[in-house]
Amino acid sequence: FITRPSRPKPDKPGGDDQGGDDGGWDEPEPEKPLPIAEMKGQFVSITSQGRFILSHRDGREVPIPVDEYRREMVQRVLREAHNLDQFRGLWIETQRRRQMINHLLGDNFSPELLRELDNMVDFDLYDLFAHHGYHARALKRPERNQFYLNKNKVWFDGIDPKAATVLKGLGRQFEIGGTDALETPALWEVPEIRSVGGLAALKTIGKPVDVMRNAKGRLFGA
Repeated sequence: FITRPSRPKPDKPGGDDQGGDDGGWDEPEPEKPLPIAEMKGQFVSITSQGRFILSHRDGREVPIPVDEYRREMVQRVLREAHNLDQFRGLWIETQRRRQMINHLLGDNFSPELLRELDNMVDFDLYDLFAHHGYHARALKRPERNQFYLNKNKVWFDGIDPKAATVLKGLGRQFEIGGTDALETPALWEVPEIRSVGGLAALKTIGKPVDVMRNAKGRLFGA
């Protein structure tokens, strides 16, 4: 909370140079809760009643308790994927995932904002939704990569070594940048991936789009 500085009073007749016996100062104005931060385009404020997000509702800004904001966002996700397996299938399909995120943003819900408020910046958005929506154990990005590498060792050992290098590299890029890092052209310019042929290496074990879908399914299979 921020208290405005009080204003000096005009000198009273008979008062001294400091404005009278009370020193010439008003009592401080009552404290008012103010937005303490602007995050992802929305204001977050703290009052004695709890944390609130100023969100647009019916053409006006309304303070929404963080718990209610989270619950409403998760309910929208659950409408599109009723269980964790369905959600995983949605998440690894780029267009379906982006459509879901765009729907949330269009309804004035920001997954990025919720991730910051829940102190989950080290987690991918997949784990944010999987944890809150489906009660799955949330893994930080490095933990998820390590799980992916360990659980799929037999798979890596049984395929072309260059393809295995590319697929292991996917996990490391996820650790750095999350799901979005797996779906950018810059992925194929990463030295360890480019040096073994990138997409051409994946063609030795199948259609690259199918191989990538399989790899992402394994990555989010914890």
